[in-house]
Amino acid sequence: MSDLRVDSNIRFSNLDKLRAFAAISVVVYHVIEHTGWSSFPVTGPNLWWRTGWLGVDLFFVISGFVIYFSAFSLGKSYGSAWKSVYASHRFFRIAPLYFFTCIIFVFLIQPQILFTPVSNISFQFISHLLFFHNFFPSTQGAINGVNWSIGVEMQFYLLILIFWDWIKRASPLKILLVFSAIACMWKIAAFYMLHSAGAHKLWFATAQLPGSLDVFGFGIAACKWVLAKGNRNDLAHLGIKALIAISAGFIMIKLLWMTPNYWGSVYYVGFFRILTGLSAAALIIFLIALPNTTLGWFSGIIDYLGKISYGIYLWHLPIILSLKNLNINAGLIFLLATLACTVILASVTYHLIEKSWIQQGKSDLMCSKIGAILKSIKLN
Repeated sequence: MSDLRVDSNIRFSNLDKLRAFAAISVVVYHVIEHTGWSSFPVTGPNLWWRTGWLGVDLFFVISGFVIYFSAFSLGKSYGSAWKSVYASHRFFRIAPLYFFTCIIFVFLIQPQILFTPVSNISFQFISHLLFFHNFFPSTQGAINGVNWSIGVEMQFYLLILIFWDWIKRASPLKILLVFSAIACMWKIAAFYMLHSAGAHKLWFATAQLPGSLDVFGFGIAACKWVLAKGNRNDLAHLGIKALIAISAGFIMIKLLWMTPNYWGSVYYVGFFRILTGLSAAALIIFLIALPNTTLGWFSGIIDYLGKISYGIYLWHLPIILSLKNLNINAGLIFLLATLACTVILASVTYHLIEKSWIQQGKSDLMCSKIGAILKSIKLN
């Protein structure tokens, strides 16, 4: 490696910019969809926002990169005890704000959930508590619709633990081939089994972890490539990375907007997200090679939005649903109100909830407790 230190506390600052972009993309997309903003542009650069659901895939690629790097660096720092540290970091990074926003959603946004049969409430509670709510149509979008991806994330973290020895040994190319093959076969099988049942059921099936392995795999492969090759920032290499990212991204958006029926094509359902993974992985490698001062003072603002992007993601849908009850017309005012309220809430909960629990997750006592749990289920 030429520029990277293997350090569990290292931050790739420019990845925060990408997180911010991914989070805002999802917010704008949901504002357009939930408010029926029909006048929003359908041509030019603003077309991206109409496909902002791709921001979730972008998060998954970033996650693949960051989680592999975290596991790799923790292994260097903690030796055989790294799994308990890793599990503690991941749980306390994700769970506290997730649980808090679930409670707020149930009691303040959609309290009617509380008046359903007790068996349904119990299953909702248990499935969301244990992060398998994305497995069932009745729970997948019941409490804050964006939470389906949190279940997928947590299952990916577990997959890293279980298959770490192979993932660590495998080359970037092998990771891409294996992960993409599993994902594509899963999605093709889902297509032939469910395409006649409607787009939502097909999306539900392909959104599960096997169907997302390709985008996670591109993130892991990108990190392994950076660790092996180093973070080269000479002009030629920067140009190649940027060209790959832009070309794959352009083709991806062009193809997506050209097709009249994404869910009616086995080729789109089965293979389209490989373009997303390729574009995002190349963009990540390009961005981490750039100095963090590339955008001047604006860098600090974008980096901060990236830092609180998890909160932005979890808070934006409750905000949208709340603003809709105020009968605000679809358009720029609704979008600005959504962004302002979401960023404020995300900032407050980042400082009051996320930061303290992140530190708690790094404490030696908590890591030792989680280590004992992992030993009991034979993951250590």
